[in-house]
Amino acid sequence: MRLLIFSVMVLFANVTAQTPDWVTNQGKSAKYPAAFYLTGYGISAVKNDAQKEEAKDIAVGNARKNIVEKIRVNIQSTVQSKSEETGDKYSSFFSSATQSTSNLEIQGLESETFYDDNNEVMQAFVFVRRDNLVSSYEAKVNALRKEAEEKIGVAKMMEQQNKTTQALNEYLSCYPVMRKLEEAQSVLSCVKISNSLNELEQSAAKNEITVGQIREAVTKLVQRPLKSVDDLAWFLVYQLNEQADKKVSGKQPVVVSPLLYQDTKMGSSFSRYFNQVIEQKLTEISDWNPVRQGGSSLIFSGSYWEQKNNVKFIVNVRNVDDGRIIASAEATVSAEMLAASDRDLTPENYKSALMDQKIFAAGESAGGGLTVEAWTNKETQGNLFTEGEKMKVTVRVNMPCFIRFVYHMADGKRVLLYNEYFMDASKVNVAYEIPQEYECSAPFGSEVLQIFARTDTFEQIQTEKIDGYDYLKEDLKVFVAKTRGMKAAKRNTLQTEERINITTMKN
Repeated sequence: MRLLIFSVMVLFANVTAQTPDWVTNQGKSAKYPAAFYLTGYGISAVKNDAQKEEAKDIAVGNARKNIVEKIRVNIQSTVQSKSEETGDKYSSFFSSATQSTSNLEIQGLESETFYDDNNEVMQAFVFVRRDNLVSSYEAKVNALRKEAEEKIGVAKMMEQQNKTTQALNEYLSCYPVMRKLEEAQSVLSCVKISNSLNELEQSAAKNEITVGQIREAVTKLVQRPLKSVDDLAWFLVYQLNEQADKKVSGKQPVVVSPLLYQDTKMGSSFSRYFNQVIEQKLTEISDWNPVRQGGSSLIFSGSYWEQKNNVKFIVNVRNVDDGRIIASAEATVSAEMLAASDRDLTPENYKSALMDQKIFAAGESAGGGLTVEAWTNKETQGNLFTEGEKMKVTVRVNMPCFIRFVYHMADGKRVLLYNEYFMDASKVNVAYEIPQEYECSAPFGSEVLQIFARTDTFEQIQTEKIDGYDYLKEDLKVFVAKTRGMKAAKRNTLQTEERINITTMKN
């Protein structure tokens, strides 16, 4: 079977009068304008006639992912904009808004598909009216808020009747509901074009009042002062364990991922240390058995947020298969108490890494058609690598393409690790481990692996050879502008990118 290298003359050379405009315009349609519709576009290469139905499912799945990615980018942009205006206070309100939304399910999606038999490509287009989605999510937000308020009311009544255990359990059951509420409000914020940041802030403030009530009541009922990091870990694990499914016999395995600093996806020396304390507490007092990777459908994850003199912790246990939060917990402690651990809450290069994140985010868009997914051998461990550890990278693409790796180091240098690696038809829609491993070494801090995929060869970038590696000559702003601008060079060449945040540190 011929290789599929898509260019202007190949991918769209065979359009006819019956071809939908969303095919010729790569996911844009006059029939479904962005002002009234949320849309997604996906493609899958077809290996043979027997796999057409499978390719159709994959293409529709990719189109659904495209919508979710658009929502994720929109949420991050909105939250970042408001955070810069009001400080970290707003960010912590919408902590779950900036978490991964890879398992987000958008209800009411309709789909169309088109098969290009000359190029053996299945294309899909999914769409939903914004007003229908707004109505659906407004109803969902109202129902979740009512559910939380009713649970708090029951908990207060039980507390007045001195039914401490029942009251505590009822309060704790509110946390997963609040996480769902935050997610629903986040989706609503980017679907409603007219939604203002002030309206978002009002919703977030209302959330914090509710969560504050829950947090205060739980702390009072548990009656265990948080005087150390050990106490903090115990308190978080205790809350999670009280929400666990007690019908399950034996200890369930759970992958424990290090907590990340705020919404940055960055780890720290404190993250690594606290991860070990959490694992110990899970072993001692919970119905879960911590494992490093694999063999579990559950994952422990979370984040911590600096707030003036305090630090707020938000943790969850999720079902990996469907993204459902089965337990959630919070705690707020003094920054002074955490300082006793003598470990930094932020990466060594936090300020410069944060500046890089803003440059990456500026002008970021969720493309369509070509997709690339990438992960490391320590994905479930927060991509936290210590000196001497080896990193392997796995990628998955939905059509034959070229890939390029650019590694952004903690000291600001940028290395071209992989260039013009061709993913042929045999590697499409499968998890393919790149035949190269990388060893963690200095400099240490927050770093980024940027993965590009393109259906045509890449334009050259300026590099200089130093100690056997190709270092980029351009600064990040120029590099990002040029690489994203490549899409305009050949109108119908498809390109996309993925970024993996990595934290490196000494042993």
